[in-house]
Amino acid sequence: MLKHQNPLDDASRPVDPGCLETRDTPAVCLRLESHRQRIAIPYALLLRAEISEDETACELTFATHQVSIRGRHLRHIYLAVSQAQAVQISTGLSSGVQEGRSFLGPLVTGINIKPTDDMEHTRK
Repeated sequence: MLKHQNPLDDASRPVDPGCLETRDTPAVCLRLESHRQRIAIPYALLLRAEISEDETACELTFATHQVSIRGRHLRHIYLAVSQAQAVQISTGLSSGVQEGRSFLGPLVTGINIKPTDDMEHTRK
């Protein structure tokens, strides 16, 4: 006999928005993908990683770029980057996300990547 699946069970089940890819061994580069930008930055250029107390903002400072990540449950991203285990960070299911929905991992709603002032001077 087939068990009928209750649609309410799906609504309460945690969702993995797929915003973080990791691996056990340290990565060489961190790939960042938003709707407008894609870049890979070597971990060797990482100077600092910070996370807000409420885990909705994570700031990554590289020698060449400043990266601001916004979303929810970003502690997983902060830990993976600080251990060089994050391979890719990308924006996720930001459209249609229901309030109160639980997630298996971080939900990235925005990534802003800006070259540092030193990079701007070298381009001119």
